[in-house]
Amino acid sequence: MGALGMLADPLGPLHLRWSALPSLLPWLMRLALASRPSAVSNGTQILAKLLREAVPAWKHLAVDAGEPQLFRHQGYLTLFETAKSATAAEAENRLLRRHGIQFEPVSATCIRAMCPALKRDMYAGRFHPDAIYTTDPFELVRSLYRRFVADGGTVIEGQHVRAILTEPGSATGLRLADGELKAGSIVLAAGSGSVDLARPLGVKAPLTRERGYHVMVDEGEIPLNMPLLFAERGFVATPMATGLRLAGTVELGARAPDWKRADILRRHAEDLFDRPGLAEQSQWFGDRPTLPDYLPMVGLVPGCRNVTLAFGHQHLGLTLAAVTAELVGDLVNGRDPRVDISALSVSRFC
Repeated sequence: MGALGMLADPLGPLHLRWSALPSLLPWLMRLALASRPSAVSNGTQILAKLLREAVPAWKHLAVDAGEPQLFRHQGYLTLFETAKSATAAEAENRLLRRHGIQFEPVSATCIRAMCPALKRDMYAGRFHPDAIYTTDPFELVRSLYRRFVADGGTVIEGQHVRAILTEPGSATGLRLADGELKAGSIVLAAGSGSVDLARPLGVKAPLTRERGYHVMVDEGEIPLNMPLLFAERGFVATPMATGLRLAGTVELGARAPDWKRADILRRHAEDLFDRPGLAEQSQWFGDRPTLPDYLPMVGLVPGCRNVTLAFGHQHLGLTLAAVTAELVGDLVNGRDPRVDISALSVSRFC
């Protein structure tokens, strides 16, 4: 299903709040420019390089934080319900092969053997054996927090950063809600909240928020041994430490949460796994910070060389967090990053 077809379906995986269209138009126009074949090719190359570094970076960081058990290395399955969808994915398959991404075609028979909990027939699938995932993102963040404090870091809680303080050529600190904090170096990695802080530094970041939803259900109701991505429906079912997470969809121009978008995920699961009346443990939504070329913004601020920006990772925020941290560490310490990040320049929209 193309983007227009998805938009025509109010319960489809892609939804646009039409009342927000005027404010979204500048971003959508930039998205159209970034969708030219040459731009897509260049963006795919840099993302492929970062993604190749993502798993080693996370394994190193998880071991360093003392929590390697928070990751599972069981691969994941992308599933196609129709021949049309599987055929349309061939272009994506060629792109994956070109960039060295390992996957194995999976037949309908093999899918039934790999996922006995799945009751609706699939036409075909694609198994990614090298993929890892975390079973508890919150506990992963807590473990990194603990390691940061153990290494001598200080956490200031409950303070809103109002502005980055500057003098000619550099930043001097932060203006907080109730005072100032001096700093020799600043890393701005606040997701969509980074834009307003970066603007006074001369950085233009035309960022929008892609809202996604998730629902948690009891894992015992739908036992899975790996994440399943349902291509046509635009969501993923992932077995977690605290249950089964159903997550996905994209909502543009969102304001107040539309919990019908979360209900869609539960109904998909009830249909796919033949489990009517699934009991929800929780619902949640989050806004993915997305720049129109779908590349993050990572680099030093021109004219303010002790400020490093790292935001705009769209759907790959958790995936690319560890490798981005390594790149930021190189920049802060005056080293050349081992990956060419010129395409992620903080000046590319100026």
